[in-house]
Amino acid sequence: MTPSLPKLVKVGPPEFLHVLLDGRVIGAMPTDRIEKTVSHLRTLKLSAASMIPEDLEVGYVPISMGGAFPGLYLFTNPARFVRPVRQKFAPPKENNNIELIGPFEQVYMEIECPDGGSGGRLKEFPATHEEIHPTGILSVVGNLTPWSDHNQSPRNMYQCQMAKQTMGFSSQGINCRADQKLYHLQTPQTPIVRTATYEKYRIDESPLGTNAIVAVLAYSGQVYDMEDAMVLNKSSVDRGFAHGHIYQTEVIDLADEKLKSDRANKVFRRSTHDKLSHSFIDSDGLPYVGQRIKPGEPYFSTYNEASGVAFNKKLKGSEPVTVDYVAVDVKNKKQLTKANIRLRYGRNPVIGDKFSSRHGQKGVCSQLWPDVDMPFSGVTGMRPDLIINPHAFPSRMTIAMLLESIAAKGGALHGKFVDATPFSSSVKKSDEHEGDPLVNELGSMLTARGFNYHGNEVLYSGVYGTELTCEIFIGPVYYQRLRHMVSDKFQVRATGTVDQVTRQPIKGRKKGGGIRFGEMERDSLLAHGAAYLLHDRLHSSSDHHIADVCSICGSILTTTLIQHQKKVMREIANLPPGRVPKKVKCVACKTSKGMETVDMPYVFRYLAAELAAMNIQVKLQLSNGAAA
Repeated sequence: MTPSLPKLVKVGPPEFLHVLLDGRVIGAMPTDRIEKTVSHLRTLKLSAASMIPEDLEVGYVPISMGGAFPGLYLFTNPARFVRPVRQKFAPPKENNNIELIGPFEQVYMEIECPDGGSGGRLKEFPATHEEIHPTGILSVVGNLTPWSDHNQSPRNMYQCQMAKQTMGFSSQGINCRADQKLYHLQTPQTPIVRTATYEKYRIDESPLGTNAIVAVLAYSGQVYDMEDAMVLNKSSVDRGFAHGHIYQTEVIDLADEKLKSDRANKVFRRSTHDKLSHSFIDSDGLPYVGQRIKPGEPYFSTYNEASGVAFNKKLKGSEPVTVDYVAVDVKNKKQLTKANIRLRYGRNPVIGDKFSSRHGQKGVCSQLWPDVDMPFSGVTGMRPDLIINPHAFPSRMTIAMLLESIAAKGGALHGKFVDATPFSSSVKKSDEHEGDPLVNELGSMLTARGFNYHGNEVLYSGVYGTELTCEIFIGPVYYQRLRHMVSDKFQVRATGTVDQVTRQPIKGRKKGGGIRFGEMERDSLLAHGAAYLLHDRLHSSSDHHIADVCSICGSILTTTLIQHQKKVMREIANLPPGRVPKKVKCVACKTSKGMETVDMPYVFRYLAAELAAMNIQVKLQLSNGAAA
């Protein structure tokens, strides 16, 4: 008798989909009716008469091959991210077709750009919503980049990161703040070319940069403007271009000092015994406002009334500071309990400091060039504040930076600001010039004032006084000074503290550590045949060690100094302790014969000790008095 075959079960899409409200399942709905329900819910969201909240998130996850679990997810929780879009097919009743959507539902919606944009995936998924303005797809920071639609997208993302790293005008209430660390630009300006978002969010109250006359020119024979380096006009810097400060606040709490020590009754008071502190510290133990303090000089003093001991806190680091602000907290009329001392570090641009335009064109200052050596215009006599290399543009494709330079030049000549909101060019095509209508409008602003249509000018060499062989693209560009400064990052040492275990130089800039000489650096020196330099870096300047090695057994761990023999020799020879010749013997061989001294990195001896702990013996073979 043949066994019966199992019945085949038909597999297909589910007939019902779950409906969840704020994460809880409240029921199910037929698959063929759910899209109409979603459309009806979105219509009710726009109606003031319905009880549906306008910020309801209607997250319809359709049935698909893989992906999220299908269903209808409704969210009404507070504090959710929402943004406005326009419903395409909703009847406009007093412009009430603006719907608030959330990030969950946006993934499964088809939203197109306005002004003839073809959104949606053809006929299968037509677009149901459209952006109010094309810049709705950009963030607040992304909307500050002028004409970002003319840039390569990675450059716009780089700028969004660097806009948060600018050394801008950080706060209007800086005199009343006690931030731990604050970067502040002394000479900010408003950009000539700006977007509508710039004015909407009133960024002028906290400006981010300075208008600089930028020449696109390989001026120094690609020595000082190679790669992304830039040449700054020294006179521009002397006149205040990109000057900045770092404000650092130190909080001194006497209550904490008392918890750390058994000494009681600590107060701020200048030590009467220390004459040096009188010129830096007032009688209350705090520094004078406006006092210039150099490294190693005291800037506040605490006095212990119980023991009569005073303690002066000295300034660390390598930079002089200015006392910008001192605030105290008084427990009673006689005793100060807490103090805020705000120190100001002057940071004018130096070689190695980082700058950036608003288009991701970042670079470091490579030279502060004298003003007399900078190229100058034969018509206006103007010299650039900044020179960047032309090779920065072809591969980056930051066309908007070129447009900004032309627009800022025209705006400065006409005395007006230029609107550079992305996707919003309302200029019609002109018959006078072929090409992009925006370029035509900007070029006509220059020609109306007698300048070149393309923004080029004839410049003369500041060194030779001769005319440069080609016209140079020059104009104002809004430049940002970033907080990445060489004064905060430089790291150099000759000798210093070493690790107690390995005797290698310690790491860390704050501890005075050295820069790691790694495998790739070693390979570079080997490739150049600089073996002696490699020996100097990894041995002489690192952890040079003279080890006693037994040539009989080859061990460096079993050698020991004969103490009694050393004492006898000192008595006989009557020599000072440092000049007594030492005598070493091998504990394993029980003899002092065959002992040799070998120069080696101490870390090799440490390696031998580590291997010995795992029963692995390291033997050295000596030849001609050295390890083979």
